[in-house]
Amino acid sequence: MIGDRQVIEAHLQIETEAAKPRDAGRTRAAILDAAQAAFSSRGYLATGVRDVTAAAGVNAALVNRYFGSKEKLYEAALGDLLDARLVTGAGRARFGAAMVRLVASGTPTRRNPLPMMVLASADPGARAITARLLGDLFLVPMEQWLGGPDGASRAARFIILASGLMLYRDLYPLAPLTGELDQAAREWIEAAFQSLVD
Repeated sequence: MIGDRQVIEAHLQIETEAAKPRDAGRTRAAILDAAQAAFSSRGYLATGVRDVTAAAGVNAALVNRYFGSKEKLYEAALGDLLDARLVTGAGRARFGAAMVRLVASGTPTRRNPLPMMVLASADPGARAITARLLGDLFLVPMEQWLGGPDGASRAARFIILASGLMLYRDLYPLAPLTGELDQAAREWIEAAFQSLVD
């Protein structure tokens, strides 16, 4: 009798859980956040779909529902982080100073996409996705914002400068570039960024 009661209670619990409204937006965001954390720390090859969904606290089948595959999940996770508006919205007058604050801030407001991009480079499919998204979501908008016949070149120089600074602050920290930048380094980097818009 007690066993039957426990079975009935378990079934009621399952029915109650199934009846709860699912917040698709929140679930998708939790999966994206967990994927960004995993791809940024372990890399694309070492991250499994089950690792992501376990961290997000959801069923593994939901990755297929919302994204379709691990590759598509990587694409969505990286695409969510590559936002040229963070740069183009800074304005031109004090662009250099704004970029140093954005790239070298001690308290970043959003996850840096560079670790995810670097750690994905060992997989040809993920590397191709990275190259396409970097071009479509960052290089082209930057080129259009910078304008002029050398807009593409200046956009590429921006990526080189920003990525190099982030690489040697976050992934392979060089002592002079970690923590608060010294005045000479800050002025040099600000001037380099500013020269791209002047």
